[in-house]
Amino acid sequence: MVSAAATIHSGSAAQGSAALRVPASLGCVVAVAILLAYFCTLGAFALAEPDEPRYAEIPREMIASGDWVTPRLNAVKYFEKPPLVYWLTAINFELFGMSEFVARLWPAMFAVIGIGMVGVLGRSMFGPWSGYAAAAVLAATPLYFGFSQILILDMPLTGLMTVALGAFWLAYTNGRWRTPWVWVLYVATALAVLTKGPVAPLLIGAIIAAFLVLDRDLRALRWVLDPVGIGLFFLIATPWFILVSHRNPEFVDFFVIKQHVNRFLKPDEHQEPLWFFVPIVVGGMLPWTVYALFAPRLLARFIGRLVRRRTSAPTLYCVIWATIIFTFFSLSGSKLATYILPMFCPLAILAGRFFERVVGTGRTDVLRRGTLTLLGLALVMLLGAAISREVVDARQIDVILPALYAGGLLLGATALVAVVLLRRRRLQACFATLVLGMLALQVVAISGRGVAAEYRPLGLAIRAQARPDDEVITYRHYVQAIPFYSHRRTVMVGGRGELDFGSRQGDQSAFFWDTDAQLIDAWRTPGRRMFLIINRVELEPLLNLLQPAPRQVAAHGKKVIVVNFNPDERSR
Repeated sequence: MVSAAATIHSGSAAQGSAALRVPASLGCVVAVAILLAYFCTLGAFALAEPDEPRYAEIPREMIASGDWVTPRLNAVKYFEKPPLVYWLTAINFELFGMSEFVARLWPAMFAVIGIGMVGVLGRSMFGPWSGYAAAAVLAATPLYFGFSQILILDMPLTGLMTVALGAFWLAYTNGRWRTPWVWVLYVATALAVLTKGPVAPLLIGAIIAAFLVLDRDLRALRWVLDPVGIGLFFLIATPWFILVSHRNPEFVDFFVIKQHVNRFLKPDEHQEPLWFFVPIVVGGMLPWTVYALFAPRLLARFIGRLVRRRTSAPTLYCVIWATIIFTFFSLSGSKLATYILPMFCPLAILAGRFFERVVGTGRTDVLRRGTLTLLGLALVMLLGAAISREVVDARQIDVILPALYAGGLLLGATALVAVVLLRRRRLQACFATLVLGMLALQVVAISGRGVAAEYRPLGLAIRAQARPDDEVITYRHYVQAIPFYSHRRTVMVGGRGELDFGSRQGDQSAFFWDTDAQLIDAWRTPGRRMFLIINRVELEPLLNLLQPAPRQVAAHGKKVIVVNFNPDERSR
């Protein structure tokens, strides 16, 4: 028997589909543009410190060591995250070789999966045009796009949580295909656990439970708590945890207590105020938040219905989804901008419904005001480009300036075309123009990541010049990119950073030197060839202590590579 929520869903979907149709040609153009935007620049830039080379190096070491159970970073145990993304990336490396494009492929793919599920959900909840608009809005949301282009774990987690929560809704409103969708819910949740740990089932369970309570349909728990689904969850999620705990008794305390409980309750880093995520959500969804501000009546009506609990089940589900994620991470002691990413999917569905009403009722005033605001933002970007040489580091200006000029011109052209289309009352074409313009702007903006710290040239220089028995030393700062690009383990002098836990597992004294004296003694040992990666300012005080005198063989940014042998003899 289909629940009352399904009846509400059917009525709203039918009404939305009767009001607007998605032109096939327009839908195809937007879909192709999304795919091009999300995949065209993945390999254009070096892996940026610190996250990207870390999450590329762990899979590389899995391949090199043959151990796919115990994650290692710089050859020491690294238990901060579960292994799913490491495994997927390692498989990609085995199939397609090691490159930046291959390393970043899975985050982009999970982002597109999330976009697809949001489109399916929007269609199921509010009709075809709302589904199309929801997917388009999410794809053209700057924060969502930006994190899809980086090798981090938050986008895979977001994609899997979206699949899981989407599968629940499709099971809730479709009795015929309920069981398969429930199984998808449990499988996606299990994979999310293998991506970033227990936060996934905690949030997914809380969202589903809160919705069933507020929708007064606790009877649904009879089919939600499906024995086969629960079995699938444990079959997928638990074997690795059992095996890695068996091989590494120290795993449970570090992973569960230090990485999850302590990070939430009493973190050592990333402590931010309670309102930290508010500007991130508002700014991260630009320009779509601008359009909502220019529809105060629609916004007030939406809030009023929500407060009076007269909103539809689909809207209630999306609001609960977004609210629980926002509240959970706002209350967490540790906060990063990436944590809030799963919230953008339900917000995109609500935005799709919003634009369906704006376009379907011919609200050109809302679109015009928002679009003119975009024109103002374009002028601000161009002004910023004009004064950027006065406020931006000279080393970064060659990357930032072209992106600012191109982005400002592109945003301005998009706004002008949209205004012309509004005058002709071609509202669907106007919306598509905004989406396409934002996708293009995002591609231009992502080129600005060229200013991020990256040390590919240093790693490649070591790889080209070092002999198999040469030592690679990093001084006081662990450079994530060096092991990945050089395919070598590095010896660390001074601070251990995130490798502190792994450095204390077993005897690692040969690779972690606590004093400069150890470096100085090793440097002067006859026949011991060393590559030292060090900041320029830190090298100066050591010049008189390192004998023979260091010879520079490469430099990039603030770091240099010096050696204790004659580099002209390296190929002998």
